[in-house]
Amino acid sequence: MKVYCVTLADLTGKSKSAKTTNPVAAKYKDPVSGATWTGRGRAPLWLNGQDKQKFLKSNSRIHV
Repeated sequence: MKVYCVTLADLTGKSKSAKTTNPVAAKYKDPVSGATWTGRGRAPLWLNGQDKQKFLKSNSRIHV
């Protein structure tokens, strides 16, 4: 490895620095169970057939 200047990261495909992500704040909250949803990805079952506006958390801001 020294002769060819190859590192372990080159062989495994893993980089030394890992991406860090910040958690997304919850936008919706179920008043019955207390479950929350960020608004990303698939909607939870407790929102099926319901108006999402009713479940918006009071501290969430809507960007239009």
